[in-house]
Amino acid sequence: MPPKDEESPADYNYGGYLQVKVADAFKDGRYTVVRKLGWGHFSTVWLVKDTLERRHSALKIVKSAGRYSETARDEIKLLRQIADASPSHSGRAHIVDFLDSFPHTVSSTTHICITFEPLGENLLSLIEKNRRKGITPCVVKSITKQILLGLQYLHEECDLIHTDIKPENIMMCIPDIESHIASQLSSSPPPQTHKLPIPPNPRSRRVSALTSHALSVPSRSVHIVVSQPLSTPPDHHRLHSRVGSSASSYTDSLLRHSSSVSTPATSLGSAMSKLKLTSPEQPTRAPLRNSILHIEAQRSSPTRVTPAGPSLLTQTAPHLHEPEPSSFSSSSPPLGRISPESCSSPVSPSPISSDDSPSPFHPVLVKIADLGNATPSKRHYTEDIQTRQYRSPEAIIGRADWDHRVDVWSVACVVFELLTAEYLFEPQSQGQVFSKDDDHLAQIIELLGDFPSRVKQGGRYSRDLFDHKGALRYIKHLKPWPLNRVMREKYLFEHAEADALCSFLEPMLALDMRERASAGEMVNHPWLDVDWKEEAITLESIVW
Repeated sequence: MPPKDEESPADYNYGGYLQVKVADAFKDGRYTVVRKLGWGHFSTVWLVKDTLERRHSALKIVKSAGRYSETARDEIKLLRQIADASPSHSGRAHIVDFLDSFPHTVSSTTHICITFEPLGENLLSLIEKNRRKGITPCVVKSITKQILLGLQYLHEECDLIHTDIKPENIMMCIPDIESHIASQLSSSPPPQTHKLPIPPNPRSRRVSALTSHALSVPSRSVHIVVSQPLSTPPDHHRLHSRVGSSASSYTDSLLRHSSSVSTPATSLGSAMSKLKLTSPEQPTRAPLRNSILHIEAQRSSPTRVTPAGPSLLTQTAPHLHEPEPSSFSSSSPPLGRISPESCSSPVSPSPISSDDSPSPFHPVLVKIADLGNATPSKRHYTEDIQTRQYRSPEAIIGRADWDHRVDVWSVACVVFELLTAEYLFEPQSQGQVFSKDDDHLAQIIELLGDFPSRVKQGGRYSRDLFDHKGALRYIKHLKPWPLNRVMREKYLFEHAEADALCSFLEPMLALDMRERASAGEMVNHPWLDVDWKEEAITLESIVW
């Protein structure tokens, strides 16, 4: 069996991954492989030493099949466009840095290779590490401002839509990255490898012996190298406070998101879901397959796989700031579209700073990664966009006129998740009764109100989702629970705190995309202002 959380040997068949081992050289010896960082559906990613620039880079090696190579070439074009559009824009520092690209040919097969600067873990890792107490709002505000700056750059300067904003695709930068890599290499064990047989490709069982000679893998076995992603330094925020705003480029996007990453999470939407699941266990997010970059999936359908079973919020809201582990109730109600009154154990949040004095300090620097699914605003590469939990209404309904504001919707979902460690929406299907799209729209309506008629019309799936009166076709009984009440009743936000947060989130969650705020309009919102002198003690509680 392959090592847990590593790629399958079957993907080393013709058209698949390139077999790589430590000390392999690329581009006429310029890049030397040091260790494996991670992998995804499209590629594997390796830490390499750039002998020309005398620094380390992250090398993404794409599968050799034509469709993957074509996607990689599109990604390179976009990366170059982003790099050259407006380098002085403040948002440019919050987008992945592209360094180099080249073809690598072995045994008549060619793999597209892309190099990026190495960076630290993604925001999903930060959520995991702080699940019990939650990420303090001041840090969430700092991260959110940087995401919005990056999107403002993509949208306004590059005319590009990311289409897959989620915690996995927001990477944390590491100050003094070369020193950190040196420390990691000196203290880490040697890379582990597992020699495994390559199973025959079911679609190519008739491949002749002559053809099989041209496979990416010279033999019918492969050495799977265990991933060793770069960890975040324990004094991460102190390093950033010394470096200040000049520490702007520790990035990489390397891989695109993986369609098979198992990252179960809780959600507000599932707490309001009609679906009844029978498992009484409380799932937690599975360990990240690779914690520094999030890997690419097929352009057609970005997903995050979630497990069967009730979400935590469905059963009870975790005491995010309670020191006792018993804050997770074991006697919680089963998953269902339940009323506000039936939700037990509300959460006591950290206070949200009301100070409105802006500051350039960021306790963690982040960059938007995974430009593999980005698309020009006026020429969409695909209509199947966004990972389920962060998908906008216009994408669910199948409208063709979506634009950069689909990213803004996703940002609002990410902000909620950073604050609560729970999904804002996590729809479920119930056999032949209703689909995930039906449940997704139902959860949105319960939280934000009904859609305007013009929004319901004109989508590929409008008739499937709505009846002739404009009501949901398959889910008739909804229990509204507005966002402001959710924050007060479930998370025990003070009225002023809930009002301030909702004043920020609701413009980004406008059901009609034409009325939704842009990233540029939200980047200077008062909710994002933080007085870091007041928040110094709070910062010490974050687990980096």
